[in-house]
Parts: sequence; structure tokens; C-alpha cells
Amino acid sequence: NFCCKMFYYIDFCSSLRPPVLTVFPPSSAELQSNKASLVCLSSQSGPFADVTWMSGGSPVVTGISTSTAVKQPDQTFHISSYLAIQASDWNMDKVYTCKVSLGSQTAEKNIKKSECLTEQQ
Repeated sequence: NFCCKMFYYIDFCSSLRPPVLTVFPPSSAELQSNKASLVCLSSQSGPFADVTWMSGGSPVVTGISTSTAVKQPDQTFHISSYLAIQASDWNMDKVYTCKVSLGSQTAEKNIKKSECLTEQQ
């Protein structure tokens, strides 16, 4: 007796494109209240992305709020992540990084005060 089985699978990870990131600085009004938040918007080809934040190259574990993925009409998925920071840290020109991983694809974007054009610095 002889049995032959065939297995098929689709490798979703290989067809995923790297996420596209946009990071926004704190508003001037927010900074005047000694608070600050950074916003990272990610557009990616799949819903299950992992968002992490870093400060000066070290992982940040508190003050993060990340939305679930929302499917767009163009079949991409959007995620927004917010990082609450101290206004003093922002004013010290610390580098913050938003990193988004989707399968084997990763994208990251840095932001710091000296590289941002704001109404009031």
C-alpha cells in the first residue's frame, strides 16, 4: 500500500513590502504645557505589524499607545502609535526612533528636535 500527500502553502512574508513610516513631532502648544508626544503613522501591506519605540537607541517600554491596523480602500493597513515623552527630553535633542516590523520586513524612522521645523523652537 502506498500513500502520497502534497502540502501547499503560501509564503505571505516574502510578498510583503516594507512599511512606510511618517513621524510627527510634538505641537508647540503641547510643549508649552511641558508635555510632548510623538506620533508614528505606518502604512503597510499586512495587518499584523509590530511597532516599537527607541530613545537614543534603547527600547522604550512605557508611554506607548498603538492602534490596531485599519484597512484602507487601497488594500493597505494603517497603524498609528503615540509615544508620550518629557518636553525636557525633546528640548535636549534626544533621538527617538519608531520601528515597525512586518514579517521579515522592517522600517524605522528617526526624529529629533533639531531636525524639525516647528512654529516655536
